[in-house]
Amino acid sequence: MINKQQNNSLLDDVFQLLPSPISVTKVNDSTCVAANHAFLKYFGLRRKDVIGKKSFELGMISPETKLPRLNKLRKTDDVQDTTVKLRSRKNSALDMPFKTKRIKVNGLSYYLSLGNDVSVMEYIRKARQFDTFVQSLDTVKETGIIFVSDYDKKKPSVAYANEEAQSVLQIHAVKKILKMLHGHDSIFLKTPSFIYFVRNIPCQDDAPLKILFLRRLMDATTCMTMRLKEFNLTSRERQVALMAAYGHSNSVIAENLGISNFTVKDHLKRIFKIIGVHKRNELFLKLMTLG
Repeated sequence: MINKQQNNSLLDDVFQLLPSPISVTKVNDSTCVAANHAFLKYFGLRRKDVIGKKSFELGMISPETKLPRLNKLRKTDDVQDTTVKLRSRKNSALDMPFKTKRIKVNGLSYYLSLGNDVSVMEYIRKARQFDTFVQSLDTVKETGIIFVSDYDKKKPSVAYANEEAQSVLQIHAVKKILKMLHGHDSIFLKTPSFIYFVRNIPCQDDAPLKILFLRRLMDATTCMTMRLKEFNLTSRERQVALMAAYGHSNSVIAENLGISNFTVKDHLKRIFKIIGVHKRNELFLKLMTLG
C-alpha cells in the first residue's frame, strides 16, 4: 500500500514529467509556488528564479496583459484557451494558449495554469483545417476527386478519394487511370453507370501528390462534343464529325445540316486527317477514348 508521503512523491514525479508547461501560483498575491520541468525549459529559467516570484517580476508577462486575465478569473473559476503574450529569458516574444483553473489545496486557493506549445496548437489547428477540407470534399456530388501518392512509382496508392471517385476506383484501378492519362491532359472513362471526363491537374514535378478530377457526364454526345473542341476544327466540322461518329451516312448528314454530299465528304476528309482516323467507327472510339 502506498502511504501519503509516497503518494505525494509520485504525484510530484508525474507533475514534473508532464510535457506541457505548468505553473501553480497563489491567488492572493500571484506568487509562483510550483513549476514543472517543461515550464522551466520552455522559458529558459531555473527553479530558484521562479519559486516565490511573481510572473511580471520575471518579465514573463506585463501587468497590462495579466490584469484582464485576472479579472476573468475573478468572475469564473477557470479560463479556457486564452492566448497570453509572454517573454522568455532570452527576451523572445511568445504567444502561448493557456488554460487556468482555480484550485484549493489544504484550504488555500491557487491558480493552476497549463500551457500548450504554440507549435502543437498550430499543428492541431492545421489538422482541424485539413479535416474540414476533407469533409467538404466528401460532400462534392457528381465529381470525383483523387489524391495519388507515389504516382511516379510502380505501385501508386490512393491517399484520398471522395465517394464519387471510390465508385470509379471499384471498376478502374488508379494505376490503370494513370497509364491512360500518360501523355494526355484528359481522358474519358466509362463505368456501368456513367461516363467520366478525367483530368490530371498540373502540379510541380516534385509535388508529393497527383490530383485527379473526374467529372460525371450525362451521355456520349457530351463526351465527344468536349473532345472535338480539342481539335482545330470549325463549328460545322464538329457537327459533321459528331454525326459521323454515330455512324450516320453522308446523305443523312447532308440532309440534316442542309449541305451537299460533296461538302460532307470534304469535311470528313479533313476531320479524319486532323483527328488521325480512317473510318467512322474509329472516329467514335478516338473521341470517346473509353477505358
